[in-house]
Parts: sequence; structure tokens; C-alpha cells
Amino acid sequence: MRTQPERPPGRARPDSRRPAGPIPEVSEISPAHDRPDTAGASWPQRPPAVPPGEADTAVPYRPPPDDHRPGRDPLQHVVRQASGEDWPAAYPAGLLSRGLGRALASRRWPLLALLAAQAVLSARLVQSNTAFQDEGLYLWSGHLELAHLLHHAHIPDFTSYFSGAPVIYPVIAALADQAAGLAGARLLSLAFILLTTVLLHGITRRLFSSRAAGFFAAALFAGTGSAQFLSAFATYDAMALMLLATATWLGVLAADRQLQARIALIVIAALALAAANATKYASALFDPVVIIVAALAVWRRRGRAAGLTAGLGMAAVTLGALAVAYRTAGPSYAGGISVSTLSRASGTDSSGSIMLMSARWAGISALLGIAGAAAITYAWRSWATTLLAWTLAGADFLAPAEQARIHTYVSLFKHVGYGAWFASAAGGYLLAALPRAAGQAQSAGVSARRSASWLRAAITAAVLAGTVGGLIVGAQYRGWPDSRGLTAALQRLGDPGGRYLAEDYDVPAYYLMHSVRWTQWSNTFSFGYTDPATGQYLQDAPAYADAIRHRYFDVIALAFGDTAPTDRVIVHDISRYGGYRLAAVIPYADASGPGSYKVWILAPEPKRATGRPVHGGYHGRA
Repeated sequence: MRTQPERPPGRARPDSRRPAGPIPEVSEISPAHDRPDTAGASWPQRPPAVPPGEADTAVPYRPPPDDHRPGRDPLQHVVRQASGEDWPAAYPAGLLSRGLGRALASRRWPLLALLAAQAVLSARLVQSNTAFQDEGLYLWSGHLELAHLLHHAHIPDFTSYFSGAPVIYPVIAALADQAAGLAGARLLSLAFILLTTVLLHGITRRLFSSRAAGFFAAALFAGTGSAQFLSAFATYDAMALMLLATATWLGVLAADRQLQARIALIVIAALALAAANATKYASALFDPVVIIVAALAVWRRRGRAAGLTAGLGMAAVTLGALAVAYRTAGPSYAGGISVSTLSRASGTDSSGSIMLMSARWAGISALLGIAGAAAITYAWRSWATTLLAWTLAGADFLAPAEQARIHTYVSLFKHVGYGAWFASAAGGYLLAALPRAAGQAQSAGVSARRSASWLRAAITAAVLAGTVGGLIVGAQYRGWPDSRGLTAALQRLGDPGGRYLAEDYDVPAYYLMHSVRWTQWSNTFSFGYTDPATGQYLQDAPAYADAIRHRYFDVIALAFGDTAPTDRVIVHDISRYGGYRLAAVIPYADASGPGSYKVWILAPEPKRATGRPVHGGYHGRA
């Protein structure tokens, strides 16, 4: 945290401690600080006194290259100063937006109001649908992992196909689930995303010396559909993004500290980054962004050498921590990382359609991020600041590009939120700068009405992002079927000690985990079975047929969705061999349209064959 009051760029300081914003040069003090802003003016530049105790770590006074050219054109200076902390001071007395500008520059209330609105938008989703299959899987596995940790219970090898360490988020979410059910686990995600929003506000404020920019950045991110979705979705993503944000914030904070504190913060940031990667392996895609942002933040404040050292140090500690964790975890984790992330199976979706869908979900944040980076490039004329701005804006394109490479929509809606978090910082600067720039330009003949219109446009952009995001996330939450009917039917028709074959059994396994053990479930993605008469091991379609012929399953529940071809083969086997009766047909609706669950139960028979099942592996999750 800052140990001195906030101040706008341009005010002289009596010692060597740097302000939160870029290094000012006294030749360009804005009129808001009662100094002339005359091009080419030459003010004395003397290095500040260095306290004796800081002589070994203090940075010599020098303005960043090209950051404050005396001959810069007036428009460049207006945009450069447009996001300063003294936001309201630039407005004429009669301007409508003056009061709102003062509110945006205040310390706490705008952010608290934004967080309250974000919580309301996301809380409405918490009870809007039953668990998604990934939510069911992670919460169910978390409870099993807790039983394994506490009682050494035998559990499935989740590490071999999970896309994140099953002992991190699933265990934490299972504890929340024990306290308040699915709603508790989803509210945990809301807490993670709210903290992520606060960290974005703090990072943007520090990078651009502007609370208004921090507010608009936080508002842009909070309004994205992905952020609203992850706020009420019990999967790895909210926690992983929060850890990425924490690592970024610590890296930016390090730029303000002296050498020893800076080293400590960089090391802690690297460990947070490694924790994010362990929580969800795919978050490593954004590691370069976090490291570059931290390095450039230090570069701007401490010089190029210090910035490169900070970036290389963070990268080295992150890689070292991940290498130690990888070697300690063992081959099962290595297989899971490969299957779920490094060698993830390609889909059949076209790259163009994926990019178009990404534009629909994150287009506003991407456009504002690019425009903000362009404004920063024009106004600041510093290589470090320019690279920082384009790194933030470019992060929005990483997830769409990666998913276009493997041709799949799976998890795209979640992953675009990671990049939107970074891009919102550049977009927030733009939305904060334009209204104030218009207000300052009024002295050059711009009308007050036109100045106020820029502020309305900025607020409209933030509100539009939130509105579009709300509409999109509502559709996403209606994209999977309500499973209450299926769960009730399985609870009513099932045998407490029987065997269950179910498509996407993660959700019923989660809801019925206190009455049905994990060893009783089989899925329609993969299945192995040993014929009890011949001892021959069979896999997949022949295995389903032989198991049905020997009446191995007590309950069969099919949805004709993800594994529709396999489901139809199973229905054919039931018709061919008999022994089962259709006990329930439960209608549902999802993103693909109406459908129905069909549940068969074993018909009574005096003698029942037995076999030795070999449960197949589960398909990887993202």
C-alpha cells in the first residue's frame, strides 16, 4: 500500500521517493496546478536530495525517454494529462459532468458502488440453474479428495485427466459446498471475482495515476459476460484469474518499492503466478502478460536494467516453482497436463467462427483496449509505457487465438474473460481521458455541451458493455438442462447398491454422492467390461452390449446429447437383449433445443450374472 498521499503528475516532491504515476518533468506543469504549460519552457531540473539511509538503493533522477518532450503538441499534452488524479479540476464550473468527475476521483465510494452492482448482477445467476457438468464434477471430486486426505479413502485418478490440480480448487470448493451447497460454491467464485475487480482498479490507478481510469477499467471488466458468468460458476476459473490478478498487482506494486522490498514482492508475485497455473493449467497462457506488465512497470519507475531484472527474476522463480511442483506431483499429473492442456484434442469448429464468437463476447473490451493503447502511445511517447499499453490490450486476443488454433468453442466463453481483465486497464484509461480532455479543450472553443457528451459517451460504453454482458450470460446459464427431474428419478428408481450407467454422470453423482458411491457409476464416453463366462475383456461398444446382455447395469440414463451415437447403440442393445424396462422420460431444454432424458431400470429376474467391470477414463475438462 502507498505510504504517502496520492498526487497528480507534475507536483514537485522533496525527496527521492517516486509517486504512483509516471515520472514528471517540471517543464510541463498543467494549468490545474497553477503553472504555465508553455511549450519549450525550461524549468530548473535538480536531482532531489537522497536521505543517507537510502543512498544505496535510490534511483538517480531522470525523466523517462521521450515522456515529456517540451515541444510536444497541445493535443498530446491534453490527452497525456487527461486521466490525472485531479479529474474534476479540469472542468469549467458550469459543466454538467463536474460533479460526476469529482465522484469518480474520490477514494472509495465509486468502487464500492461498482462492486455492489457487480455482486447483484452475478448473484441473480447463483440459483438460476442446477449444476453444470463441470461444476458437478469438480465439487464431487473435491468431496472425494477430502475423504482421501482425511480418511485415506480410495478415489478415482482425477489427476490423469483434470485440467487443474484436483487438490486445490475442488477441495476449497467442496468446503464451501459443505457449508452452503452449490450456492456456497458459486458465492465463493463471486468473492474471487470481486477481489479480481478490486485488484484491476488498483493496478490501473497505479499505472496511470488515475482513480477515474481505475473505476472505468473495473466497470468494463465487471460488465463483461465472462466476468458475470465466472462470478456464479463453481469451476477453477474464478480462482485462477484471481491469482493471476494478484501476481500482476504485486508486480506493479514492486515498482514503488526499494530494492529489498521489490525483490520480495517479485518473488511472491511469481509464486502467486505458479499457484494460478497449478489451479488451472491453461492459465499459463497469460504468464508472459503478467511478467511483461511487471517488468515494464518497474522499467518506467526504476530504469530499463531494473525492469529487465524484475521480469527475468519473476520468470525464473515461476518456472522454478512449477518445475518443482511438476517433479513432485508424479507421472499421473504429467498425463493430466498433457491430455487436458498441452495436447488437447482438436475440435471441428472453424477458426473464423471462433473469432467471430469471441468478438461477440469480448469485442467491446477489445476495441476499447486497442483505442486506449493507441491513445497512450500518442500521448506518452515512452517505449516502456507504449509496450505496457499494447501488452494489456493484446492479452484480449490470446484465448481466441489459442482456441482457434485447436478449433473448439469449449471453454471459450470463460477464457476470454482472462484477456478482458488485462485489456480493461487500457480501455479504462481511454474512458477516463476523453471526457477530461474534452473539458480541457473547452478553452480552445469546444462547447460545454460537447465536453459533457464525451463523459456521457464514456459512461454509455461502460453501461453498454455491462448490458450486453448481462444478456449473453443469461443465455449461457440457460445453455445446459435443469437436472432436478433426472436426479429425482434416479433417486426414486435406483438401487442403493446397484450399478448406474449415465451420460454425463457428474451432475447426478454430485447430487447423489451421499447415497451412491463413485464405484457404482459408469459413463457413455468410455467403458470396459470382462465377460463373466469367457473372461474376455471388452471395450466401449462391445462392452456395453455384453454388459447389457448379462444385465450388469441396474439403471441406465441417457440424454442423447454429448454421446448421442453411443446412446443410440445402447438403446439398440437394450431392445436386442431385453431385460430392461423404460421407467421414466424427463423432458429438458438446453442450447441445442428440447430433448428428454430416458431412464431404464432392470426388470425383475431370479438370477443375475456378474462381471468384473473396468471403468473407463473420463474425457478431459477445460
